[in-house]
Amino acid sequence: MLKQSPIGIVALVLVFVMMAMPRMVIAQTIPDDNTVAMIRANYLYQFANNNDWPAEWKKGRFVVGVVGNPDVLEIMASKYATKPIGSQSMNVIGVNELQTTPQVHVVFIDRSKKSEIAKYVREYKGKSTLIVANWEGALAQGAHINFLSIEGSIRFELNKTAMTEALITPGVKILQWAIQ
Repeated sequence: MLKQSPIGIVALVLVFVMMAMPRMVIAQTIPDDNTVAMIRANYLYQFANNNDWPAEWKKGRFVVGVVGNPDVLEIMASKYATKPIGSQSMNVIGVNELQTTPQVHVVFIDRSKKSEIAKYVREYKGKSTLIVANWEGALAQGAHINFLSIEGSIRFELNKTAMTEALITPGVKILQWAIQ
């Protein structure tokens, strides 16, 4: 039987810890829920950038509102708020600021606030506000775009008719990316 020194055992343990460490660090810095939030925030930016709003909505700031998901709000504000949408600078706001902002281009309503969708649909009826949600049946409740989880991927469906009625023209990329 081979004798092992205490130093050899400690060195072996350290090697295993160091090999496992990068995996532990990655798992801690990007939890699954934040990955989903990052993907949704990226999609919201793409919806803002690749759809077309009426001429009168292309003045001032481009406003994106987030309801019920602080992770998506934080990522949108930190990663995308400095990017222009056409010639407009972007402003990302939370639910408290929605009531005092007259022109909101995109509003994301998280499933945690799905009981409030009727309120937002009424509030933005007749306006060119793109309503985005993330639960089964959201399009039937008035959302224009709805996130879906399909085979581990985040995809989206859209109601082109509702978008057109809101005077929002879906961009070619958005139509191509949408689930048919």
